[in-house]
Amino acid sequence: MADQEKLPVYVSEHISDNYNWDIVVAFDIGTSYSGYAYSDRKQIKENKINLNEWIGNFSHDKTAKAPSIVLLNEDRSFNSFGYEAEANYAKMVQDKTHHKCYRFCNFKMRLYHEKSINETFEIQEDGGKRKIPAIDIFAHIIRVLKGHFQNTIERRGSVYKSKNVLYVLTVPAIWSESAKQFMRKAAIKADLAEYQILLALEPEAAALYCRELQKHMVTSAFEPGTKYMVLDMGGGTIDIVVHKIMEDKTLAEVYKASGGDWGGNIVDAEFKAFVTGLFKNEECIDKLWEIAPRDALDFEREFEAKKRQISCNTSLDDIRLQIPNRLKMFANTEIQNQGKSMTLEHIYVDQTQFQGFFKTSKEEIIRIIEKIIGEVGAIELILLVGGFSCSTFLREEIIKYFAFSNIRIISPPERSTVVLKGAVIFGYNPCAVSARICRYTYGIGILEPFDSKKHPQRKRAIIDGKEMCKNVFHVLAYKDEIVKYNEEKTFKSISRHRNKNRKFVSITIELYQAKNVREDQLAFVTDEGFMFIGQIVCMPPENGWPDRVDLITKIYFGQTSIRIENYDTANKEQIKASFELD
Repeated sequence: MADQEKLPVYVSEHISDNYNWDIVVAFDIGTSYSGYAYSDRKQIKENKINLNEWIGNFSHDKTAKAPSIVLLNEDRSFNSFGYEAEANYAKMVQDKTHHKCYRFCNFKMRLYHEKSINETFEIQEDGGKRKIPAIDIFAHIIRVLKGHFQNTIERRGSVYKSKNVLYVLTVPAIWSESAKQFMRKAAIKADLAEYQILLALEPEAAALYCRELQKHMVTSAFEPGTKYMVLDMGGGTIDIVVHKIMEDKTLAEVYKASGGDWGGNIVDAEFKAFVTGLFKNEECIDKLWEIAPRDALDFEREFEAKKRQISCNTSLDDIRLQIPNRLKMFANTEIQNQGKSMTLEHIYVDQTQFQGFFKTSKEEIIRIIEKIIGEVGAIELILLVGGFSCSTFLREEIIKYFAFSNIRIISPPERSTVVLKGAVIFGYNPCAVSARICRYTYGIGILEPFDSKKHPQRKRAIIDGKEMCKNVFHVLAYKDEIVKYNEEKTFKSISRHRNKNRKFVSITIELYQAKNVREDQLAFVTDEGFMFIGQIVCMPPENGWPDRVDLITKIYFGQTSIRIENYDTANKEQIKASFELD
């Protein structure tokens, strides 16, 4: 392996372009389930990708992923993750010690809903009021996945260098830039070296898997000129991208990443409302989790299995679910008087009513597909992937919708692991997506000479004896602009460090995003609608800055997350830099 000092300090896809990793491992931290996949240099040439194995009793997904549940001890130290966390929590409930621990689940959605995220951002424990920094929770999961991977590799006797492993973390394409950078920071906190971290957009990874592996039925559709859509349908979000296959077989984004929070959890919430209505007690499910988490888990998993199996056929028998005995304790009604909906042992849901649990998700998904097709024109193919796409009913509803009758709609057999496997492929070929579309207008806050004819007086400032206008938004890339993978946007600036007290002061450049900025429009970063993403921090060299630093900043917007490089043009040196969320 090359010396670590020769690798760029700020990691990006760029490092992987020509780097020969021993192993690429992908981590997928999902709203509901998490797991990893990996492949070494020899295996990837044979299209062989290994999935991890978890010990659990989830009947329809036995080994590929574990529940995204983190359990912390009273002192906030790590206790367990996944199936082990479920078992430990159940035992704590039995021993009446569960109030001392912290339990976290469904926390990934907080990164979608939060507009601006930094390293101090906190999330609330499940069913409680205490909060923990979110970065600690994500770091715990990454650390667990890394340890499980290393143990698996050692048991198999694989030969590799730990510094020669690339860790690919999957993130939704619709996440904000600050959420993506947050995930990178969490990985660093989990003791991953920055040069070994790569982010992969989940629907893009799915597309790469379907395109690359020749044994899959969809590869014949991936010919140059083909325009297709990927719907990554998970427990939390629906994540959508639209690509076109270029002549060189790379993928180019032709519509900005879209989607929303219409995942499988919406169906779960509808079912919960149905059950609480049936028992005439809004707290009955929550109470079951408090006193009998094993029973609650069994009830939840039985519903999950039915959720995947139900079809569009309304003539079939009612869906039957066994009632946990302890759930009956919270009924504010006579169970035996509920007619055909409930007996002493079972809940019965007719097919039409069960399908109604999908109504919101289904309608929102179909609506956004129609909207995108209306804007980009005809597409040849739609790929349905992700755990929520395992629902037979949802797939059938999308396929039979009249507006999609001329579109080939495919859902590969390995729906819930397609993203994981594709992320491994992406790690070996991060240039596979050759162009992307900016979701926002990006730029930096600058000073420029004050002009009374165009600048407002409130922005006038005297800097080093000169009249300057502050907070001016300097655009680097516009919303909906197509940017190529290695296309650089540059900004030149001068920083003076004659005084001794400035020799070791970091140079900072603040990066902002906005939605509605016209070309040649004078705008300020303090205007309504502008959001601070983070700051580029340039660290001084070992002997301090020279008196004058001629700085050129190169920013790449065509990759999975923003990549930044800084150079001192006068001294022809690359400057060590980082991207800070605060």
